[in-house]
Amino acid sequence: MGIPSDYLGDILRDFYGTFGRPGEGPPKQFNVGKHLKDMPVDKAELDLLVTALDDRRLRSEFANCSLILEDLFARLTSEEVLREFSGIAISHRDFQQLLGGVLWFNLAKGIDRRDASGMPTTPFEDALEMPNSVKFTMIVEGSLVLRLYVALVFMREGILNELIKQGIDSGSHCCGQIRALLNSDYVRHIRNALSHGTFSAGIAGLVFIDKKYMVVATPGFLEYLGDCLMMIQLHALTACAMNYAKE
Repeated sequence: MGIPSDYLGDILRDFYGTFGRPGEGPPKQFNVGKHLKDMPVDKAELDLLVTALDDRRLRSEFANCSLILEDLFARLTSEEVLREFSGIAISHRDFQQLLGGVLWFNLAKGIDRRDASGMPTTPFEDALEMPNSVKFTMIVEGSLVLRLYVALVFMREGILNELIKQGIDSGSHCCGQIRALLNSDYVRHIRNALSHGTFSAGIAGLVFIDKKYMVVATPGFLEYLGDCLMMIQLHALTACAMNYAKE
């Protein structure tokens, strides 16, 4: 007997292997098509993934963004970012904005709650029964949208931008890398789509439309991006608090 065809699973594995995080996506031995035989997937959804996989520009932009993220995470764990931020002074008002952004990000992250089996839970668990696919979209991806909006739109256009500018002016390599990340094409398209509300949930994550450009981003990578941005802002907040303590 031949192995059952798993066209859907093969596309998802290829997509997650290209644009996702390690371990994200269905394993090789899992037949996605067979598992979802009673839940047909819209062909347009698969076409989006194939289009993304065939887009050399998008693959290059993603690779560049990933390299910058890996570099910044290494610098964050070594406290290099904290040391560079410690030399930057900000006003009390700016400190309050930075604190608000960090708190809002973590409040949004708290929306994504799971039960013992790992499935997301909603505030209406006892009153409204929803399919797991709907729960995933509303809770997991909703939490990501809120976090990314705080990190990429609210904070990007506020005090973080000023901190980065001051850091670059004083020769901070880390601030240069942070600016490179925020200005990278991959992140820029996501930020623009968030700002204009031109995004939607897809079978493999979130689909961001920035005019004629499309980014299909996996939940794992968006989580990785959001956590990096919030770690940067948390380091900035910690450095500012240390500066106030010295006064």
